[in-house]
Amino acid sequence: MGKLFYCTECKRVINGSEKCNYCNGENIKDLSYGTPVNIIGTKTKGRVLKIKDNIVRLLVRDEYNNKFIKEYDAEQLRKVL
Repeated sequence: MGKLFYCTECKRVINGSEKCNYCNGENIKDLSYGTPVNIIGTKTKGRVLKIKDNIVRLLVRDEYNNKFIKEYDAEQLRKVL
């Protein structure tokens, strides 16, 4: 099980807990299970189901309310407000 963090300024998901790679912000919080996230570049949203190394499994729902489990890289995710 890996640990991921997110920046509270730009909401991007990162690996390190010291400083944000994208905006150089220092306000970092832990990304926990069940947290809603957005896949960057799409309108797809999901909840964190499992974190392993740099891969995150998300519970995603489609427009017909069907549930899917999909894997994404941590750099593709952004925390929903």
